[in-house]
This record gives sequence, C-alpha cells and structure tokens, in this order.
Amino acid sequence: MNVLGIDFTFFAVKDMEESITFYRDVLGIPLAGLAHEGKWAEFQINPGTLALGEGDFFTEPGGGMVALAVEDAKAAVEELEQTGIKVISPLGESNVCYFAVVEDPDGNRVIIHQRKDNTFG
Repeated sequence: MNVLGIDFTFFAVKDMEESITFYRDVLGIPLAGLAHEGKWAEFQINPGTLALGEGDFFTEPGGGMVALAVEDAKAAVEELEQTGIKVISPLGESNVCYFAVVEDPDGNRVIIHQRKDNTFG
C-alpha cells in the first residue's frame, strides 16, 4: 500500500446547522456542498476536505481532530476568543510552528496552526 495523502478529515456532529455556522461563519471555511438530505457537509480546505456527518449512521460526536493552517495564529486565536469560542490549549510554540487548540460546538478539537516557514498542507 502507498498512502498518497489525506482525502478528508471527518467529524461526527449533533447539530449540522450549528456546525455549519461554526466552520463556515466563525472559521470562514467555504461550504463546498451538502449531501444525504443535509446530513453530510463538506468544506474545501485545499489540499483537503473537512467532512461532517450527522445522525445514527455516523459515530458519536467528538474525538476527532484536524489542524487548520492560518496566516497568523496569534491573531486567529484572539479573534476566536472574542467570539466566545472555547480555547482548550492557549497559543504555544515549537521549533517549527505556533499552535492552539479550540473546540467546535460538538467538542471536536480543532488545532489552529501556523508553520514558521509559512508553508501549509
């Protein structure tokens, strides 16, 4: 087997409308489409896709994590804090990046991530 990359990251959600509002309106990620009678949503984040699923067909909400590349992690975290988003882990720094962890409406953890060399993906 030869793994080529990540096709999508998936989160199970309790309330699709609330989750779409979080990812589209709060984080600013364009909604690429809805399927399965509105129980499946996809957000295009090149070079990948974030998929959300609601209902019994999918697993229980929570437990997943995705890292979203941003231009300015400090500014992004400050903006999220101002909108009342729960910050689980404040802005930190490693040799190669800046990062923080926030929570979506279902308790899924989202890493706000900025590489110091300004690359992503």
